[in-house]
Amino acid sequence: MIEFKVGILGAGHIAGVIADTLNQLEGFTPYAIASRDMDKAVAFGTEHNVKVCYGSYEELLEDKEVEMIYIATVHSTHAELAKKCIDAGKPCLVEKPFSYNAKTAAEVLKYADEKGVFCGEAMWLRYHPLMKLILEFVQKGVIGDVRTVIADLGYNLRSVERLTQPETAGGALLDVGVYPLTAVFMIMGGPPISVASNYSKTNTGVDAYSTIQLSFPNGRFATIISSMMGRLDNKCIIYGTEGRIEVNNTNCPELVRIYGPDGNQTQELKMRDRYINGYEYEFLAAREAIIVGRQETPENTRTDIMNLYAFIDTLRASWDLIYPLPGEDDVRAKRPNTQRV
Repeated sequence: MIEFKVGILGAGHIAGVIADTLNQLEGFTPYAIASRDMDKAVAFGTEHNVKVCYGSYEELLEDKEVEMIYIATVHSTHAELAKKCIDAGKPCLVEKPFSYNAKTAAEVLKYADEKGVFCGEAMWLRYHPLMKLILEFVQKGVIGDVRTVIADLGYNLRSVERLTQPETAGGALLDVGVYPLTAVFMIMGGPPISVASNYSKTNTGVDAYSTIQLSFPNGRFATIISSMMGRLDNKCIIYGTEGRIEVNNTNCPELVRIYGPDGNQTQELKMRDRYINGYEYEFLAAREAIIVGRQETPENTRTDIMNLYAFIDTLRASWDLIYPLPGEDDVRAKRPNTQRV
């Protein structure tokens, strides 16, 4: 089996989860860690069994042993670092969100195509076996025709500084809201035809809580709730004409229950014993794409990525939530002419 030596940019919480996953995943090695703080990199390496530690991202990018990179830094740096990985000829997975707006996301994808280097988004929900099974049930009509999806995700993240700052593209939508949005887009087959939403902001100006109502072709609807102020049910419920599917843990399905038209449960699904934590599947898909020379995975295509962030741009424009970051003029231009009262 081809073994990939993975370099990780950023030494925060998600980087640790990724390193621990790779330590358990056959065919991968968490080879190197880079932080802007060498002491932090060394501490990370010791804790997560990563042998090579760097005090700058550039040093890791220059390491010829690194065969793949995982970008685990703050949202505002994803696009910039992805381009640097591409320049170095290093295939990369970018922690969600792929970028903070559609313009910078499109620039990265175009650059990856021009350079012939794989660059994908680590949206683990799209790769999760239970989510794939849910979609199979939906497509086979196990619950009849889907009419409504209700999905929510929320945690108490008020003390996470990067999520409170516009300069780092903080807020609930890009950090947790992307998951119920992705789930709904997957179930409904794409973005909506109309949207209405309400939201509240933190005192720093980023979105704290939102409710989004979506309309899809053929009279189908969805409701999405996301929050960084406290924990929600974190469930996704798919209502059909002949039953419903209930999913525990919207961003990483843990338990799926299927109910018939009489309301009685007909089936229950859990992950198999060899399951690590759900992150492994995005790495397996990326490795396959890299080996065969594809620029995207079938689970999360260029179109999937762009549909999501173009929609998020439209939402943020309606909320007048503009980050002090490059590429935000396109979002600003989408703002409605009338001002919120």
